[in-house]
Amino acid sequence: MIELFVQSRYRVNRDILRKRANAFLKKVGIDPDAYLVSIGIIGDRKMSLLHKKYAKKDGTTPVLAFPYIQSGYTEKYRPSRSDQENDNQNSTLLGEIVVSYPQTLIFAADENKLVDDKLSEFVEHGLTNLLQAK
Repeated sequence: MIELFVQSRYRVNRDILRKRANAFLKKVGIDPDAYLVSIGIIGDRKMSLLHKKYAKKDGTTPVLAFPYIQSGYTEKYRPSRSDQENDNQNSTLLGEIVVSYPQTLIFAADENKLVDDKLSEFVEHGLTNLLQAK
């Protein structure tokens, strides 16, 4: 399941983003309903703070991912029965992804892409990082 949090001033097509994230998970063999992924669309100021705090780097970045499952991208991504019993929604928290909307605008313009397409690319990048976390 994809949870999406968007700061109110940013125009994001939530349905498209959610569908593309679910499609990406299915493409790599992950049941989107078995896992919970939180996606936040934020501004550069908040992204800079997160980048400094967690990556120890100054400035902003387009995307950060924070995994909650600490294993490689294997069959271990299928939840165990105990995981499901401990979660009301039968979903295991995979992690959180935050994307800078202003950075998305810059990259989309530079690459002559639609903002929704670039945003989806950044979310897919974040999902890949979550799935490859060790």
